[in-house]
Order: sequence, then structure tokens, then C-alpha cells
Amino acid sequence: MKNINDLLDNYKPDNFFVLQIGAHDGITADPISSKVKENGWSGLFVEPVDYLFERLKLNYKGYDNLNFENSIISNKKGYVDFYEYPQESENDNEFPYGSCMGSVLKPFDSIAHKKLKYDVIKKQYQSLTFNDLIEKYNIKNIDLLQIDTEGYDGEIICSINFNKVRPKFIRYEDRHTDIVYKKKLTKVSSNDVVRYLNENNYTVGDIENGYDRVCVCNSIFKNLI
Repeated sequence: MKNINDLLDNYKPDNFFVLQIGAHDGITADPISSKVKENGWSGLFVEPVDYLFERLKLNYKGYDNLNFENSIISNKKGYVDFYEYPQESENDNEFPYGSCMGSVLKPFDSIAHKKLKYDVIKKQYQSLTFNDLIEKYNIKNIDLLQIDTEGYDGEIICSINFNKVRPKFIRYEDRHTDIVYKKKLTKVSSNDVVRYLNENNYTVGDIENGYDRVCVCNSIFKNLI
């Protein structure tokens, strides 16, 4: 069986469409930004934190085939709590990634959380469900669904109605899924997420970089193998 990451790298349809949830600023620790620009992808980028959202739009300035949504994606519609770290945390020379760690989940003492020297700030932002987002932008096709929401990825995936939209590939962060499940911050374990994807006709790859899984819709997998 081919490596699913290789399948994704070699999948190059016309008008590639990416939906990124947790887009941050479009540069920092971003696995797709260079590909978006080099390959002329179209897409929708979702980021709730205002100053990061403004940076995101600026970093993709001039790429007219992209849209941006300043919201949280969760299982609720309306305003929800969001836990983030102050912007000045980016100035920490030892661990400048505080701005990457915002989440709808309370801090859960991950290795990264323990490196932070700043107190978390609770704010409220507008939230949409995944299906609300799809309907708002009338999305019918997704080539890559890219998710990084600091522990909440599994909840988003398990909320997707795959009868409405079926991403060809899904890449999500699975590093924290079981940690937050065991702390009862979410309702799905890593195995629950993999099972849901399998039941919906996806092949799910192993965690290869310590963080992410890449999944492929089986109909695409058969075409590319």
C-alpha cells in the first residue's frame, strides 16, 4: 500500500480546493501555505482570533481565489468560549508558539502548555458548525480538509455529514485527542475518530510526524494506488 502522504502529494487535480480550519496566520507552522501559493489552490481559511485573522488575509494578499472566515468551528452556533494566549507570547525566545495554541478547550497540560510562561485568556468568538460553514459558502467539493484546532479536531470530524460533502483527503492533528478525551473535555477518543472515518469509507494513515494523520477517501485511494 502506498504511503497516504505520497498519495496526497501526487494528487493534482485542476482547481484544487482546500478548507483549512485553524489557519492561524497562514505561515507559522503551516503545512500547506507554500503549496497554496505555488500551485494556485483555491480555498477557504478559517481562523477565529482577530489579529491572526488579519495577518492571515495579509499573508495571502493578491491570491484572489481564496476566502476567509473569522469564526470558530465547533458543535455550537453562536458565541462560545475560546482560550488563547496573549500576543506577546510570540516574543518568548524559548517557546514563541503561544499564539498557535488557542482552542475551544481549556488548557490541558500538554508538553507545549507546560512551556508557556503566560496565563491563558478566555474570550468569546462567533462559532459555526462544520455543516453551517459548508452551507454558508456553498461548498460542494473539498480536495483537502486541513484541521488543527488544538485537541478539538476529532469532534469536528465526527460532526461531518459525509453525505453532504466528502473531502478527498483529510489531515488532522491527533496528538492531543486521547489526552483531552481522558480529561473529559471531549466525547471522542482517537479510536472513535478513526472508526468514524473508516465507517465513512476512509483509509486512515498512521501518525507519522508525532502530530498528524492523513486520511484518503477510498474511491480516490483506489484511483491513485
